[in-house]
Amino acid sequence: MSILDRITEGVETHPRRICIYGAHGTGKSTWASKFKRPIFIATEDGTRDIDASRLRVETALDTLTAANELVASDFDTIVVDSVDWFERLIETALHEENFKSDYGKGAVETARRFGKLLDQLDLSIIAGKTVVLIAHEEVRKVEDVSGASWDRLQPKLGKKTNALLLEWADEVFHAKLETFVTKQAEDFGRERGIARTSNRRILSTNPHPAYVAKRRITLPDVIDMNDPISNLLQN
Repeated sequence: MSILDRITEGVETHPRRICIYGAHGTGKSTWASKFKRPIFIATEDGTRDIDASRLRVETALDTLTAANELVASDFDTIVVDSVDWFERLIETALHEENFKSDYGKGAVETARRFGKLLDQLDLSIIAGKTVVLIAHEEVRKVEDVSGASWDRLQPKLGKKTNALLLEWADEVFHAKLETFVTKQAEDFGRERGIARTSNRRILSTNPHPAYVAKRRITLPDVIDMNDPISNLLQN
């Protein structure tokens, strides 16, 4: 049998690896709860007010064990809420182990253990489940090779861990409250920016200098979080 016999053609549908991140209270967990038969691996208490199944974990090992055992479960969607708190659990474990974190070794080991969770979640993908990772946001400075620099919103993770997550995910959505800024004239020719909101919670799906986003399938640039978009992302 030739290896060329493995050639396939056309689009291959598969469960999605999704990351959604944003500020507190933007509805990230509520949005994830709308997926088909979700189970939350809760590293924090953000899902207490949501009508959903959850598995509370207290350590990094608990999180990995939960992800492992849920592969064979009847749930269709695995949600980790949140992955930045999971990173904290890893850091707590390293401290308890007296791990020598100097010279960047802590960041490398944290990313390695974070990668173990991604590997475990890939088994759920193979089993036909959708995976949704929730993260909070933070502002980080971006330095371009041209010498320019600017601030950008991204998941609140260490540099190495964040790089792993963004590479692993099929889609990365930035959640926010839709906001419009208008200019108001002031004295001496000056202008002041006035921010207003439509109170609509939205997901940005297309990369932008102001925030990290990513998509591998055709999606609108902006999605209303109240829309039943989960059907677009699941097989």
